[in-house]
Amino acid sequence: MNLRGTLLTVIDLSVRLGAVPEGPPRVVMVVEGGGRRFGIGVESVQGVAEVPDEAFEFLDEQRSAGGVLGGLAHLGEADGGTAQLCMVEAIARESLAG
Repeated sequence: MNLRGTLLTVIDLSVRLGAVPEGPPRVVMVVEGGGRRFGIGVESVQGVAEVPDEAFEFLDEQRSAGGVLGGLAHLGEADGGTAQLCMVEAIARESLAG
């Protein structure tokens, strides 16, 4: 992806989580992790919210999708239900190595 003259690697999150994508990602979120800036391609973004500490449920290794998911944020139905907390550092370390 070209972001204002800088080429960024884009990682398809559905592929990283083991799903078969129906097409290319519709939205690219630009993030920083592992000392690098890159894109994470997703199907959609439903919103942005501040999450209080007591709303987090941290995941054990068995449920973390290989370390990519760090936890769940239980937001309540008015705020979109449950959201997954992705570990950008883990995605960068595994997908951008080399």
